[in-house]
Amino acid sequence: MLVGGHAYTFRKDYQETDVLRQEFNRLTRNTYGFDLEKWYQNGYWSEGCHLYSLFDGEAIVSHVTVSEMAFSVLGERQKFVQIGTVMTDEFYQKRGLSKALLEVVLREWETKCDLIYLFANDAVLDFYPKFGFVSVNEYQVTKSVPVQRKNNPVRQLDLGIKADRDFLFRVAAEAFPQGRLAMLGGAGMVMLYCGHFELFTLENNLFYIEELDAIAVAEYDGVDLILHDILASEKVDVELVIDALVKDETNRVTLGFMPNDMTTYDVALLKEEDSTLFVKRGKESLFEKNKLIFPLLSHT
Repeated sequence: MLVGGHAYTFRKDYQETDVLRQEFNRLTRNTYGFDLEKWYQNGYWSEGCHLYSLFDGEAIVSHVTVSEMAFSVLGERQKFVQIGTVMTDEFYQKRGLSKALLEVVLREWETKCDLIYLFANDAVLDFYPKFGFVSVNEYQVTKSVPVQRKNNPVRQLDLGIKADRDFLFRVAAEAFPQGRLAMLGGAGMVMLYCGHFELFTLENNLFYIEELDAIAVAEYDGVDLILHDILASEKVDVELVIDALVKDETNRVTLGFMPNDMTTYDVALLKEEDSTLFVKRGKESLFEKNKLIFPLLSHT
């Protein structure tokens, strides 16, 4: 591929080639401080995770990841594409390489999916509108926890045990959508954030509620319960999950997904530091009208 008068080698979906994958990991670590080698080696690399890279000789110099994902959107199955790990080697920046890769990605995927989106940090907020992206708001719900509640038995999963790892993967792969916007068949992404992502992990935040046959992804922050997601093969009453998880000191719960019924919750604009959601122009009303949020486990 010729960019700015220089010839680069364009490579795609090369993760099975060790030397090339290691180059991708090298640039990812240098740019973001993590790599995906453990995720790959343990067999969790998602089928829909596509690598788009430019190489100069043997060295990777610019990259974009495309994650092809199924979502339930207000009860309807749709195909979304998330763009992530956009990065260019420091020596090769300001040469139009990310622009060239994004143009390739958009040409390939715009007619093959229902939505293309990405999360951008504050340093590049002016970059993505050049490609037809617009920023949109996400919303989050909270509520006070009632004094009277029923505590169902809860078992914390131990991912050091193979049976629990396999159980988590199986439940995540078959998970029923529990909210207005929910990832479908996203077992690989769940496993990424449960022990294979170096910047943070949720592997100690997995709670199996046997009576509901559901895995809650949750954490505690003082008096707050943060319920990131619910993984179950059938629809589960969110209130029963909350009842099972609250501790004596818990007085408020925040959901990391938008429940189908928001009537008992307070809805507020989600303000995340150094992270803005962008979608292709024409799709922004979906989020504004329905007060949606992408669950944490679906972020790439």
